[in-house]
Amino acid sequence: MVAALAFEPVGHGWLAPLAMAMLWIGATRSHWRAALLHGACFGFTFMGVLLWWLVDSIGAGAWALLVGTQSVAVVAAAAGIHAVSRLPAGPVWAGAVWVLVESTRSAWPLGGLPWGRLGITAIDMPWVTLLPYVGIPGTGFVVASAGFALGGLATRHRGSDFVVVAAVVASFAATVAPFVAPHEGTFRIAVVQGGVPGDGRDVAGSHRQVTANHVQQTEELAQRIAAGRTRAPDLIVWPENSTAVDPVRDRATRAVIDEAVSAVGIPTLIGGIFEGPDDATAYNRGIVWLPDGETGPAYTKTHPVPFGEYIPWRSVIGGWSSRFQLIPRDFLPGSGEGPLDVAGVKVADAICFDVAYDDVLPDQVRRGAQLVTVQTSNATFYGTYQPEQQFEITRARAVELGRSVAVASTNGISAIIDPSGRVLVRSAEGSGAVAIKDVPLVDAITPAVRFQTHQMLMLSSLAIGGLLWCAARNSRWRRVNVGLASYRQVER
Repeated sequence: MVAALAFEPVGHGWLAPLAMAMLWIGATRSHWRAALLHGACFGFTFMGVLLWWLVDSIGAGAWALLVGTQSVAVVAAAAGIHAVSRLPAGPVWAGAVWVLVESTRSAWPLGGLPWGRLGITAIDMPWVTLLPYVGIPGTGFVVASAGFALGGLATRHRGSDFVVVAAVVASFAATVAPFVAPHEGTFRIAVVQGGVPGDGRDVAGSHRQVTANHVQQTEELAQRIAAGRTRAPDLIVWPENSTAVDPVRDRATRAVIDEAVSAVGIPTLIGGIFEGPDDATAYNRGIVWLPDGETGPAYTKTHPVPFGEYIPWRSVIGGWSSRFQLIPRDFLPGSGEGPLDVAGVKVADAICFDVAYDDVLPDQVRRGAQLVTVQTSNATFYGTYQPEQQFEITRARAVELGRSVAVASTNGISAIIDPSGRVLVRSAEGSGAVAIKDVPLVDAITPAVRFQTHQMLMLSSLAIGGLLWCAARNSRWRRVNVGLASYRQVER
């Protein structure tokens, strides 16, 4: 429970190290079975509360399955923590184990779920300055190690020495100077939130109206620009599912988008569902729409949601649940697209859950992206606290990347965030709105992005090395004990 409260909607990040201290105390008990039991209780409570929004939006079955899968990962972490806790500076080894397990469950099975990563809780905490230097994984390592050190100190565990584990991981490294990158001019960006009729959840059932709402907001923006009430932006961003049909092939949808973009006279990033290579497939895509009716570069969602946007092993399990019939087509993943070139400015794009994965936006920043857009729907989760959690991840990503982020959502949360994670403007949920801000264009690459692969290799090696060291030590002690037992028998 304490770990979940460190995340939104409560968002008390200072509870994250306290939760890790509690995990350490339970996992380092004398017997490994107690550690596994504590890990199971910790994991189910943590993930159960964190992901409760699934019950309200998808159903209790999906919640139980996902919580159970994620809890197994926490049990594995508890076992690893128990193993390395007796090494010198045990909390540091344990911190690496925690991050290794976080990274594993964020990628597996079926693409994983990168929710509940400790580094995200740094937002609005003094140690948020770690994010541009060591990223979400490295910040999670520091938070976990500090928490484990606190737990070790509370129990006077012998593995928690090493100059009090470097003064509790250098007092959380809270004195790290903020990363400040020079900016290369500014870019004016607008995000459009059209709203969804009814209870705000049924985008597919009212998709024509959803598109019409975004058209209306864009045309009203055009009128304000023409009247001189606001300066024209350089780019307008519509959210994911602002059109739930292929806007290129569907004549009615193309006509109204052409009309809106022509009226405002500004390139607009449209989120839509595009036809796949056959009737059974589709793409979730953002595409730049130009005022002359032509289309520009596009980004395709890299991480479609299993059982939400595609059915794994459809030929085998497709008939197991009537709910699967609600997903008649499988969304195909993109393959390393982006950044998008908009009037000479490179824009990294992510669609919905993509923002939580480490391979989408950092890769585009390394390829030259100067700012970031996130197109999201989240209408399925309207009225739950899932949008707040995703927005927290987005803010952490902005700091890690050192880039401004513009978030466009169908009915909330839409916002513009600066490179320090500060929210410059945020729309109210449920209503239509347009947010406009000037944001800096940044070329500099943060150390977290530049050395992302090296850092993960180092942390993974540290975790695996610690576990192998423990295995070797245990094997050596078993041989010594067997030798002593044999010697005693001979003496007798």
